[in-house]
Amino acid sequence: MSCVQRLLFLLMTSSLLLGLLSGCSPSASPPGSSAEKPQLPQTTQELVVVQPGPFAGTHFYLSDYPHNQTIQQVLDQLPNLPDGLNPEMLPMYWVKLNSLFTEDYLSPQSVVDRWRMASFGSPDLEDARFHFKEHFNVEIILDASGSMAGKIGEKRKMQLAKEAIQEFAQSLPEGANVSLRVYGHKGSNADEHKELSCSSSELVYPLQPYDAEEIKAALERFEPTGWTPIAGSLRLAQNDMAGLDADKNTNVIYLVSDGIETCDGDPIAVAKELSQSEIMPLLNVIGFDVNADGQKQLKAIAQAAEGLYANVTNQEQFKQELERAKEIAERWEKWKQNALSEAEAVRIDRHKWIERYDKDWYEKNWRESLNLGAAIDYLYAARKIGSEAKAYFTEQREAREAFVTRSKEELIEYLLTLTEKSYEEMKEEIDQKYSGTGDESVG
Repeated sequence: MSCVQRLLFLLMTSSLLLGLLSGCSPSASPPGSSAEKPQLPQTTQELVVVQPGPFAGTHFYLSDYPHNQTIQQVLDQLPNLPDGLNPEMLPMYWVKLNSLFTEDYLSPQSVVDRWRMASFGSPDLEDARFHFKEHFNVEIILDASGSMAGKIGEKRKMQLAKEAIQEFAQSLPEGANVSLRVYGHKGSNADEHKELSCSSSELVYPLQPYDAEEIKAALERFEPTGWTPIAGSLRLAQNDMAGLDADKNTNVIYLVSDGIETCDGDPIAVAKELSQSEIMPLLNVIGFDVNADGQKQLKAIAQAAEGLYANVTNQEQFKQELERAKEIAERWEKWKQNALSEAEAVRIDRHKWIERYDKDWYEKNWRESLNLGAAIDYLYAARKIGSEAKAYFTEQREAREAFVTRSKEELIEYLLTLTEKSYEEMKEEIDQKYSGTGDESVG
């Protein structure tokens, strides 16, 4: 969240709550409207479509979390809630506090899309992009903007990404081709360098089989410095694969970014055009330690191209996402050798992805609950709220955690009923039951 975004958010949060707590409507909405009395999700269907809060995925509950001061500044802007106020104010305050830390709870569609990816090569899939062709090509589009200089643990994000890409390229089977494009690696992220940086998108390793020395040299040519021209880089990726028509090529593109487009392009529209081009690539998007706004846009890019989105927060998770591409390439190699039987081609370990989905919901629920607990304790210690509010919020926090747990169990049971159905049948059923949901990684 930029300084400007944070200030706007603070103003919005303060004015809304001050209006509510003073008994005044913050808008011209009629009495009893949802705008006057905001509600938290009451059903599983509502929970999976709600937008994540600005502090989703953070670790406010950890005393040494580097962004705690930013979160505390937002909490400091909330109105005081001393004992003795009208008790009707408590639910409204709780809704706003909860919305700050609401996690991005995944739709069951995310699991079904992973099942489809695991079925890569199956003739039963209607989507031709998932059918093996004579050639297998992978392009990685890597964010080299200034924010990639940030650290995860002891290493910069760019260093972690480079190491994972090197390892991935080395693991590809003989005959598979790989290329690497980087963007935002010139100039700086200062305003005066925007034009230069937004025009910087370079194919540093052209599409070819893995060559250890060449790809090592390519990875050493750039460092994170500038802006984020995602749309322009996606458009250039189509040129990188020009002539590799989908009738003879299985084309896969991985877009890796730690933030949103900052060069005034429309990456969602470009992603849709790319997916419908003659190369028909499968476009997968990896968000590298991305905030809520970044997740929203990157997820929409993947959705527009009917690809997959994954949000990773460390090097190991990044490697796991690239590992899936390696597994597909290995199955392609067996297919080329006629060593892959039809039974092997359609075999899917669906229960594995259900377990990962279960774990993802559990971890998000756990993190959200701990963050809310830390926020309640902070507000009480700062004398922003009294003991009555603290007791009420603690009770609501426990109820929220229990509700999310019940929703998780409902969805796990539902996914188990889908395991024997085709992808098209599952997608249609989920669209009807859990409409409006996005796609994201569960691994």
